[in-house]
Amino acid sequence: MKFKIKSFLYLICVLCFVACGRFAFALGSLDTAKSLYMEKKYCQAIEEFGAVISANPDAPEILSEANYFTGASYVNLFDFLTAKKNFKAIVEKYKGSAYYEDAYLALGDVEFLQENYREALKAYTEFYVTVPSTRRMATLYFRLAEVNLKLNNRKEFNKYLGKLRQEFPQTFEAKDAGRLEGQESFYTVQVGAFTNYDNAEKFIEVLRSKGYDVYSVTCMLAGKKLCRIRVGKFETRPEAEELKKRLERDGYFAKIFP
Repeated sequence: MKFKIKSFLYLICVLCFVACGRFAFALGSLDTAKSLYMEKKYCQAIEEFGAVISANPDAPEILSEANYFTGASYVNLFDFLTAKKNFKAIVEKYKGSAYYEDAYLALGDVEFLQENYREALKAYTEFYVTVPSTRRMATLYFRLAEVNLKLNNRKEFNKYLGKLRQEFPQTFEAKDAGRLEGQESFYTVQVGAFTNYDNAEKFIEVLRSKGYDVYSVTCMLAGKKLCRIRVGKFETRPEAEELKKRLERDGYFAKIFP
């Protein structure tokens, strides 16, 4: 009987040792991936995080963290569509994990970076109704104020700006919020986007020859420099709608921003 007990205890010790070894290996791999991320070696980091995810299918906290940094890596590579998939996986599968709230915020941030302001507002609002923790509320108030400003929703902008200053007056977000008040908000119409700058310049010249008040906005998307061609700046959306109709009559595909 004593032999059986000793054998059983020995087996438990062996299993614990193996399990601890696997966990240490998982953390080691995760640390390696995060080091690559911090070194801005995003492609290598994504590959390493992928290995961590494959090796730990039943470890929610590890999966949450690995997915978050994978998404962040894709954001830095301007692959916003893939980044959203990683952040969404955390929101849908790992509620309550350490990176759940960060991932929810990131879903809105990805839309904001692409100037999809209505989609960003939707994501931020969905996060807001989940009653986030205090540590994330100041950031969320700032994001809600900023996106409403972009959408020219002055009432909502003032509402969230007021909440931020009243509830979290000493935070970085509250101190940074002053710059939002001086920002210009307007409606504009986009009529094209080019990765080739020469083609963008030719397009701009054609529009100018037709009397349009045209300008360009340069950004990065999917690792490429993108030149967005826009026309006009208006205080109200109906003014932008009129311009959009005129551009469409002239044969251009037009979209109003914000």
